Amino acid sequence: MNELLLKLTSGIGVILSIIFLLTCYNLYKNLRDRPTYSLGRMFLKKESIPAFTLMTICFIIFAAARIISYMLVLCGISGALEMEIIATVRAPMDLVGAILLVVSTMILYSITRRRD
Repeated sequence: MNELLLKLTSGIGVILSIIFLLTCYNLYKNLRDRPTYSLGRMFLKKESIPAFTLMTICFIIFAAARIISYMLVLCGISGALEMEIIATVRAPMDLVGAILLVVSTMILYSITRRRD
């Protein structure tokens, strides 16, 4: 069961990472090509507040997941128990963090996208 959960979260994570990469590239292009317009919209639109809030929550989840990994190493937990903890706790945390990061980046991209 834990192995299936780990594979499922990893597969979804790969898809989310590709979406995140493409969205970040498009956001970067907007910021590079029209910096004044993009930054002006980013900091003047109300929709930016939830995007930055989601991004901050994502950073907190990311840090918490890393703390779990480091605690496993410091406590000397390894083998099957380590994989069970990673599969049931850290992998879902990483997945939730990735979803929040993709959503927040998509919001920022939609804000900075030029409307013609």
